[in-house]
Amino acid sequence: MTFVSTKGMYTTQQGLSQIQDTGRLAIEFLEKDIRMAGYMGCATRSTTMTITNTLNNPGDYKYAFQTAIQGYTAATLPTGTLTKTPVANTDILVVRSAGSSGVQVSKNNDSAQVFVTNTGTETGGCGGNKNRVSGICEGDILVVTDCSKARIFQVSNITQSGNEVNLVHSQSGGNSPGNAISSWGGNSIDPDESFDAGSEVMTVTTSVYFIATGASGRPSLWKSQNGVEFELLPGVEDLAITYGVDTDASQDFIPNSYQTAGSVVDWNRVVSTQISLLIASTENNVLPEAQSYTFDGATVKPTDRRLRRVFSSTVGIRSRLN
Repeated sequence: MTFVSTKGMYTTQQGLSQIQDTGRLAIEFLEKDIRMAGYMGCATRSTTMTITNTLNNPGDYKYAFQTAIQGYTAATLPTGTLTKTPVANTDILVVRSAGSSGVQVSKNNDSAQVFVTNTGTETGGCGGNKNRVSGICEGDILVVTDCSKARIFQVSNITQSGNEVNLVHSQSGGNSPGNAISSWGGNSIDPDESFDAGSEVMTVTTSVYFIATGASGRPSLWKSQNGVEFELLPGVEDLAITYGVDTDASQDFIPNSYQTAGSVVDWNRVVSTQISLLIASTENNVLPEAQSYTFDGATVKPTDRRLRRVFSSTVGIRSRLN
């Protein structure tokens, strides 16, 4: 009897430890990307920076970088967004931002090229015989920004000239989605299309967090990054998100209410999120009997004997908060 009791306690403790580790990591992953949503370089609110998207299909979820954050449910997600099928009645989060590091513009751009500092070449760094130059690959989607404005484009070709790298953004090149326009005005035509030395060029990323069946056959937390889907953490059964919306006419960057994805009218008014994750032990029969739990306002009595815990966090979008 003592052995059975001790083994039961050990199994429960192991399950609890696994849940805590999974919950902590899941919250960290989500918090990091949510905080950086809409980042386009510099310590400037994305709502005060003019962002021009020159890509084809700028309304496609993968390329809509002018919209920092969006939410869906499994039922409202546009067809073709994901290869994996999200678990029914779970929420889906889309965040878009530039990377945290980039390369500096070396001189003012012309109508067809952006010039950046040559920081080195990584042979074969882009796969096959294509090199990564100044951290950039042909086909990368980039943003060039000078803190007052930003312009999103795709690199169609990379050439080098001494200590300078030329990023060409023509419409051709066989890359997807491609550029809607191949020529910018440059400083001789339009100041809004001119980026001086000291401006920054960074890659931009669309990340999607969702719940889908994992390798174990049970729900897991998944992430899609620029269209590449991968399983992050097993044992995450549900994701629920509400969005803090600034509804004041003055737009003071303070959330007035938290709304579900279906209730948000203007995603550019979202300044924070409240996220909740339901984590279950990966092993069954951890508890002596089934344990009821409450998640997103509903109480559920499961048929298995897994241990479950809810992890929650309120996360602000740095580029939209005071």
